[in-house]
Amino acid sequence: MAARFSRLFDEWEHDADITMADFGGAHEEDLTPQATLFPTRSIDDTERYQTIARESPDLSRLSTLPSPSFDEASTRSLLHRESVAQTLDADIRKNLPVSIDGAGGGETRRRSGIQGNLQRLWHKKSVLSQRTVSTFDGNFAKVKPGLWTRQMLTDRSLRSMAAFTAMCAFIMLIITCNYIGDFVHRLNLHTTSVGGKDGESCETMEQRNVAVHLFINIAATMILGCSNTYQQLVTALKVNEVRWVLSKRGDSKVGTNSPWAINHKRDGKGKAWAAWILLIGTSLPVHFLANSVIGPSFYVHMPTVITYTLHNDSLSLSALTGDSQDSACWTALRANQYVLPVKVSELSEDYNSDTLGNSTTFNNVEVLYTEDCSALVNTTDPETAVKETSSYEGYYDTYQKDNCTVGTDVECILSDPLPKQCRMNVRMQAAFILTGCLFIKAAYMIALNVLSRYQTKDHCLTYGDVIVASVLDPSLKIRNECMLNSGDGWRQKIDHQCHKHCKDKTPSMTGDDIGHCQKCKKFNKSDKAADLPHPSIAIKYKRSLLSNLGSNAITQMIMLMFISIILVVISIMLIVSMASTVADYRQYCAKDSEYYAEAQYDCTIPVSTYLKEMYGTWGGFSSSAALAPLPADSLSSEFIAFAVSNGAQFLYSLLYLLLIYNLTLISMEHEWGSFEEKRRRPRCTLVRGKQFEQSYFLQLPSKVLMPLMGYASLMHWLLGQAISTTETIFTDPVHKIEHSIYFVTYASYPIFLSTILMIAMTSVCWWAFTYTREGFIPQMYGSIRACCAATSELGDFAQEGIQWGDLGMGEQFRHAGFSSDEPAKIIPAELYCGREKIE
Repeated sequence: MAARFSRLFDEWEHDADITMADFGGAHEEDLTPQATLFPTRSIDDTERYQTIARESPDLSRLSTLPSPSFDEASTRSLLHRESVAQTLDADIRKNLPVSIDGAGGGETRRRSGIQGNLQRLWHKKSVLSQRTVSTFDGNFAKVKPGLWTRQMLTDRSLRSMAAFTAMCAFIMLIITCNYIGDFVHRLNLHTTSVGGKDGESCETMEQRNVAVHLFINIAATMILGCSNTYQQLVTALKVNEVRWVLSKRGDSKVGTNSPWAINHKRDGKGKAWAAWILLIGTSLPVHFLANSVIGPSFYVHMPTVITYTLHNDSLSLSALTGDSQDSACWTALRANQYVLPVKVSELSEDYNSDTLGNSTTFNNVEVLYTEDCSALVNTTDPETAVKETSSYEGYYDTYQKDNCTVGTDVECILSDPLPKQCRMNVRMQAAFILTGCLFIKAAYMIALNVLSRYQTKDHCLTYGDVIVASVLDPSLKIRNECMLNSGDGWRQKIDHQCHKHCKDKTPSMTGDDIGHCQKCKKFNKSDKAADLPHPSIAIKYKRSLLSNLGSNAITQMIMLMFISIILVVISIMLIVSMASTVADYRQYCAKDSEYYAEAQYDCTIPVSTYLKEMYGTWGGFSSSAALAPLPADSLSSEFIAFAVSNGAQFLYSLLYLLLIYNLTLISMEHEWGSFEEKRRRPRCTLVRGKQFEQSYFLQLPSKVLMPLMGYASLMHWLLGQAISTTETIFTDPVHKIEHSIYFVTYASYPIFLSTILMIAMTSVCWWAFTYTREGFIPQMYGSIRACCAATSELGDFAQEGIQWGDLGMGEQFRHAGFSSDEPAKIIPAELYCGREKIE
């Protein structure tokens, strides 16, 4: 087979140039623009076009895509000619007789087998579309005045995204400004967590916390979606770069937001990279801080009612379990004020500061003291009292004056616990960063929309944009290549120049000849879009999508399976541990058990309570189990708390971006393959009209995008509940003292649900990536080259759409590609290859 094709290539290389057949005794340069575009029209029809054109000055409006292959004057002439002729088609379409047998009628001619091949206007080799009336009205997408109604779906989408991002930025600004006063006057300078009011019921706060975090996760997902769209706009190639990238690189992808596509640009790489870094840099804080900017905290304040009790039996008092470092008890004795200690380590053990959720506010404190302390009761101020310390046996400081020592002669008993109180706090460290990033992102989006007013769109965001650009600018077409499902590949033209160090003096065309100097290869000039013949046999292949998506899909599947395995292992460990706890409880708490008296559980409490305390339930600050506390009153601990709260979501966001990339290619390929089965309208953002589809923006359809965003929001929320941090605040506003302690927490039920959803996601991706499509149309996967090659003979767009198929027989081979007419079916085992004269 290789030898056969090698011989064919040699024959085609020396073929004579294709010439255009005389039509009515006139050459192409002698025909009028209308006759060139529509050669089967009569003179009366041409005159009618000219008359209407003179009477309709608006039809001469130039608003189309830039062309890299023509100068400005020739481009204006060509596009003016096409715009006038194509716009008038809709007006006179019904009056032009179009039929195969010559009878009157307004239906489109249909190509079918030999009958279609007989009707050719090109001499021997090339087949021209039989459509005599173009339905492409030339309504190019030059931005019109107005804010919304007259704009294309692209403009409305981009402006909606900019407006939504700006709205989120203003919401964050309002929140930041509302709490800026509390931040400036905060009592604890080692934290940025502030709240605007005192605590309230934790049950009410729990419901509010769930709603707030769910809303934040939905908003964050939408913001990241908007940013991804603008990233795609940055990475997309422009129309005038398509031919260049095909010539230099052979191919490039369209419809993705991969940053490596920026390196395929001809101009403005630095500017594009700066914009991409700006967008991704302002998106990372949204991933990393969104779940921590607002959160609840347990709120504990000091008792206000102090009573004194003289204890006459000093030995009995000494036997009490006292705390020799309880500074609050000492200030209560000396100054009648229970002052929050400056150090958390000096806080009374009754507060259980090292256990999440066990800290509560006590209303009363009873001060027990001996006769040695009677003269010291309420005789000084708190500032003096906290300075009355001495070293106890050289190990630690204790509060003592004369013969009165806290823990030995003074003991405090906290009583009358109040219901737990909580407070919704704003972490200003995260709020400042998020507000700044959202404003930068919104300013960029708004500026981009303002600068793009009244400018012709030239970014290829979808494969439909490449198709339209290729039809409008013939220089973008790729000719002479096989348009079949036969794998990637093309022929390139290499211009080689021998140098003085060449050992073989025989001239070489490529420098690849056996015996030639291979050092010269770096001086080669290659053209990977030289329109050289590249035929292939029509064979129907059945290939899985995973085999063509490349390393990104494989990497994603490995990561999905790895994360799924980790979650399954964690879930199994939790289930086994929970089952063991239930078994122990039933063993010890059974009334007939021999271990009942030694039970380590309070058997009056149901086992569900123990499970909630040890493993959590649905997450949140009151339904989570503590893993470990972080160091108190530390900005670094606060940042670690942010990392823990958002770490799982951040890793999932990276996986989600990769998922979006691959699903975009899958959706694009599925839509592309349907052109072989039925007539469809290409979906694009460059032009608009009845010939094009604009039902949704960019690649993913709403039936895929909306469930995907809902799934992403749910996963972010579940992961945020599965592992998070909860804050406990001890405050004494009267004496300007406050402490903040963060606890790392987890909850079992969100972990179980996250595991199920992750396994479901992995299964769906395996199903999607292994989906097979059987057909002759080449697999595209965003390939710009495949789009440009498929349009080599497409001249206009019908309102009912275009279709891919057999376009007829050329001089040597059959042709396949897009057509506005009805193409024939592909003939198996035939050689297909385009062959046209390049003007």
